[in-house]
Amino acid sequence: MGLLTDHADAPVNSLLDNMVHAAAGQAFLEWTRYRDAGELHRRLVVPEEASDRRTFDALMQCAARIAVTHAMSQGAAERLVDTAVALRDRLPQVATCLRDGRLAPRYVRTIVERTDLLIDREAQQIVDGEIAAALRRRGSWSPSRIRDMVDRSVYRVDPDAVRARRKSAVDARGFWLERLEDGMARVETTSTAEKAIAVSRRVEALARAVCSNDDRTLAARKSDAHFCLVMGVAWECQCGSDDCDAPTADDNPTARNVPGAGSNITLHVICDLETVAGDGETPCFLDGYGVISPAHLDDLLQEPGLTVAPIGHRDQPLAPHSPSNPYRPSTALDTVVRARSLYCDIAGCDRAAWVCDIDHTREYDHENPCNGGQTCPGNTGSKCRFHHNLKTHTAFLDDQTTGRDGRTERVIVTPEGRTVPGPAFDGTDLFPALKDIRFTAPEHAPPTDTTTPGDTEPAPTRRRPRLAEKHARRHAEREHNRRTRNAEQQAARDADTEDPPPF
Repeated sequence: MGLLTDHADAPVNSLLDNMVHAAAGQAFLEWTRYRDAGELHRRLVVPEEASDRRTFDALMQCAARIAVTHAMSQGAAERLVDTAVALRDRLPQVATCLRDGRLAPRYVRTIVERTDLLIDREAQQIVDGEIAAALRRRGSWSPSRIRDMVDRSVYRVDPDAVRARRKSAVDARGFWLERLEDGMARVETTSTAEKAIAVSRRVEALARAVCSNDDRTLAARKSDAHFCLVMGVAWECQCGSDDCDAPTADDNPTARNVPGAGSNITLHVICDLETVAGDGETPCFLDGYGVISPAHLDDLLQEPGLTVAPIGHRDQPLAPHSPSNPYRPSTALDTVVRARSLYCDIAGCDRAAWVCDIDHTREYDHENPCNGGQTCPGNTGSKCRFHHNLKTHTAFLDDQTTGRDGRTERVIVTPEGRTVPGPAFDGTDLFPALKDIRFTAPEHAPPTDTTTPGDTEPAPTRRRPRLAEKHARRHAEREHNRRTRNAEQQAARDADTEDPPPF
């Protein structure tokens, strides 16, 4: 209780600062552990590595020392040594990012495993440099964005190795049944990503086709929905009410009035047209999964019902919103925003872009659209429903700017005014041509007339409506935060120095 009492009166931002510093310290300590494990390997294993044929070889004995010292399993110790050697020999610049707090320890193993197939020394150096450069950007990371960023570099540098790995993975697909306790069992299957996503979305759509009185958890409903779809059993809400308004399927679960049961599932793949034509090696992106190889795209191009839809042209500006409603984004803007975001724009969120909402960063003024919040690329982004509502109904703010290089930078501002950078990696890193797509200027509706019909004098009005007051306050706060952020970035650039080698 003493530790909590000491901080009882600390400001919220001070507590958050402490947590940020603690995370950076944790990264440094983890780097120290990997550094010393790598040095143990250099001293104990390398001298005997080439000729050591013992069952308890030098590597096993080195790991055993660590396992005993740390009270961990032998397998965990061997993985620690493997990771340390990878950071030392293959990814020294990534190791520097860990040391400097630019890389969270939980992402280290992901980077090491996804670069494991790189054998050529030059390829290793290129990928190491690209990953480190991305990690040093101002911005936040999530598991999916880390994975996509690493895969992009690996796919570009060594596509042949990726093709070989994908073929092996497809050939190894299978189906398993595992016995659990208490009369339960687990069904597991592996398949291509696009098939798994299609099944998952159909199961979720069916699981949500119940009324609010169904007392099953969403996970339980998904389990039941999967069984209904596989076995052809009718899907029903289990609220027990005769007045339930949920859709029903009297004969089978593929009836049209049950969402997701009989409908087609649309999957979105973003790629360069050159890769579609077979002339490019640029990695592609499957919404709901992540980066895929050109070889994977070749397989998808053979699927029936495929539609290739080019996204605009740099010499032909596109309409940003619907002609009949300037609040609604056009199909072109909707597609570009989702392809640019890949996921929810809020730091740390991995919700796939095509199941997110398109949100106006600065709120659209429905009473007087000329006052701002226009439907255009610079004022729209992708947000999951939770973060969309968080911004709309609480004191959290967000902002986005477009740099000189055409890259969109996003931030979120906490109720205490703390600015948190948005994603450090997005669709423009995978597809730079997205930055070349142009839109026409949004068409603004005329101001609303405040004169009451039949009156000779204008009706009494506020200076502006409550909603407009809220929007104005948020706009002013955003501008203040933007100026502060720009000043901090300039100070950081001025203080930036070259990093020493990690090991």
